[in-house]
Amino acid sequence: MKHILAACIAGIALVACSPPASDTAASGPVAAGEVAPEANPAPPPVGADPALPDTCGMAQHAALAGQPITAAGVPAESPQVRHIRPDSQVTMDFSPTRLNIDISADGVITGFRCG
Repeated sequence: MKHILAACIAGIALVACSPPASDTAASGPVAAGEVAPEANPAPPPVGADPALPDTCGMAQHAALAGQPITAAGVPAESPQVRHIRPDSQVTMDFSPTRLNIDISADGVITGFRCG
């Protein structure tokens, strides 16, 4: 009787430590030379979707990334252009035609995005 009880407890412990059936069955077997898909891939960065339209003209300024904010050709701040520095406070409203220029603490343009 003691052996049966010990076997039941060991069986329950093994079942509790095994992965759920949905994780192993859903992905299926992987052929040699193939890479198994990630179970939880990381979401893409915000604004990285190439399908999003360029509604603010950020593509025409992309060459300015890495340049100082004082460089020629950088749009001046206006209601449709925001210069966003690390210590800037900005509203969370979304305006698809507004150009946001991200600027590092040392005054270098780090990126452009619409919003």
